[in-house]
Amino acid sequence: MSKSSYYEIILPLMLLSMLSACGPASEGAGHSVRSTNSSTPDNARLAEATRVELWATRYYLYAADANDTPNSIPLRGMDDRVIGPRLTPTDWCNAAIEGSVRVEGMTYNYAGVRDPAQTSCPAHRPSEKVRWTASEHEFGVGNSSNPLVPFRTIACDQGTVQRSETWLNGGFARFGQEVYIPAAEGAVLPDGSVHDGVFVCGDTGGLIFGNHIDVFVGSATGERDAARADPFDFIGSSPSSLFEAYILD
Repeated sequence: MSKSSYYEIILPLMLLSMLSACGPASEGAGHSVRSTNSSTPDNARLAEATRVELWATRYYLYAADANDTPNSIPLRGMDDRVIGPRLTPTDWCNAAIEGSVRVEGMTYNYAGVRDPAQTSCPAHRPSEKVRWTASEHEFGVGNSSNPLVPFRTIACDQGTVQRSETWLNGGFARFGQEVYIPAAEGAVLPDGSVHDGVFVCGDTGGLIFGNHIDVFVGSATGERDAARADPFDFIGSSPSSLFEAYILD
């Protein structure tokens, strides 16, 4: 390339690049952070969405320590063989109620129930017969073996649990359905990122039916720890704590 051709081609491109880089700076750092990863629905998509009123609880991956005392209980698979460490009765029941547990660097997910009962769980009797399966994913999986994503995955009534109640146009949300919750937009997550308000129905739960959703908040040692990690104001854990949401198609 000749020197004249170089200046005719390269310099205009350099100028255009400089102008492009400078343009968005005037909008502020906050705008840049929000727009980089945001999938907040635009007005056209919201106009096509179905507005619903929901109430929410939170759930988490229960973090426990292995325990080898005489009254500890092992994690067993559906064939009743031991597949994981032993836990105290309290940790075992808490893990069974949450549906997952992280212990000794491994995650175990709910696999089903079968006789005999493993222990007594007064807070939730069906949990006494829970069996487990090891997961290759850090936070475990949802109802279609999809990895759970903290602050993004929600459990929804997809018409698959015993007490299912229609709540969306006489039907149910489907697996993978996106749900936009305006009250979640702008929440600052533990890693410093900003939530766009969009969640995904990627799980179900035996106590999640009708207009009740359960928000996955990652790993925690108990409800208090999970509450501290929860950045959302809309989770009221009561059917009377309703908020608006939009089911996106």
